[in-house]
Amino acid sequence: MTVRVNKSSFNIREKLSELERPIGLKGSELMRAETAQDARDFVSAGRKNLIINGDVRVWQRGTSATLNTSTNTQHKTADRWNHWHDTDGAVTESRSTDVPAGAGFYYSLKHEVSTADTSIAAGQYHAHKYDIEGYDVAHLMWGTSQAKPITVSFWVKSSVVGDYGFCVRPGANNSRLYVDTLKINQANTWEYKTFTVPGCTDGTWEKTNSAGMQVQISLAMGTTYQTSSLRQWISVLDVSPTTQVNWMATVGNTWYITGLQLEVGKNATEFEHRSYGEELALCQRYYQKSYPTEVTPGTNVSASLGFAGMEGRTGMSNVSSTGEHFRGTKLFPSMRTTPNITIYDRVGNSGKITGTKYLTADYDNITASVQNVCATGFQAKCINVGDFGGISFHYTANAEL
Repeated sequence: MTVRVNKSSFNIREKLSELERPIGLKGSELMRAETAQDARDFVSAGRKNLIINGDVRVWQRGTSATLNTSTNTQHKTADRWNHWHDTDGAVTESRSTDVPAGAGFYYSLKHEVSTADTSIAAGQYHAHKYDIEGYDVAHLMWGTSQAKPITVSFWVKSSVVGDYGFCVRPGANNSRLYVDTLKINQANTWEYKTFTVPGCTDGTWEKTNSAGMQVQISLAMGTTYQTSSLRQWISVLDVSPTTQVNWMATVGNTWYITGLQLEVGKNATEFEHRSYGEELALCQRYYQKSYPTEVTPGTNVSASLGFAGMEGRTGMSNVSSTGEHFRGTKLFPSMRTTPNITIYDRVGNSGKITGTKYLTADYDNITASVQNVCATGFQAKCINVGDFGGISFHYTANAEL
């Protein structure tokens, strides 16, 4: 028996066009990926953000500071964030809970003009700078013909509309710079910004534990460092467009930033939210302290002296026959390089201990050799109990780029 089924005619072109509809906005591009790696790069799968503390959750040094000279801007508040500042004015930097709605952030980094500079001189500036260690960007292969593109994204809010500067450059030299315009379109409104930067095939890019790459965002910049050569690699120390606004012009001007992300590829993806514990440990490669995480160094916390994690009552401290005390503490995690050590007494004074023979450190340890005598004005806790004599004090260890 023969069964004949009839079906109404249809337009094959329309049916073929419908095949793309369930794929999504970027699905057609994903479907054209020729390899698994192409697909992975397109969606930025896996760990992706090369910025540490991009959402400014970690504040080991404190939650506010004044930036008013070029010498006092080095890592003042939020971990890993740094600044260039040289103006006739001053800026208050602080932690803020003003964040973009629905993006998953709790803190932003706030700058507010406290002393205005109405006319930025040619060589003056105020800018964020974020240095990335060479080990963390070596896989980008910048400086070679295989250099990979990157995309930088962040949220920003400013009381002053207009053009600001965005720049990517080597962290340890000025061999190549890529400059673009960061435009604030509406005052006092959170805006999401993205910049795709082509891989740099030349220049000198550090690949080990020194500064490998720097992201710079300029709020005010003198003409010496401005350029009209945008969205291309240049070899002149210019970091901002010629249309740069002077954000420093009026007391009370504000600027907020959070969610800084740098990832491989040409697409900006959703911010990578890592656990607080992991973010803190990443920050401690560059800066760590004996104080509790939320306690500002130099604070009076006499009940919790932290050198060696004890008060001289363990085998961490040994007393020689001459009364000399050897103290040691383990740095964890291992630091980027030998840190600079600052010690504090139990009421927050920074200083030294009388009879100090040495206070040294390497990537993993701090070691001190001191006599059991406290310097005048420096109230370390000197103790000597049986075989467990020693001396305790707080410390900070700084190995920032």
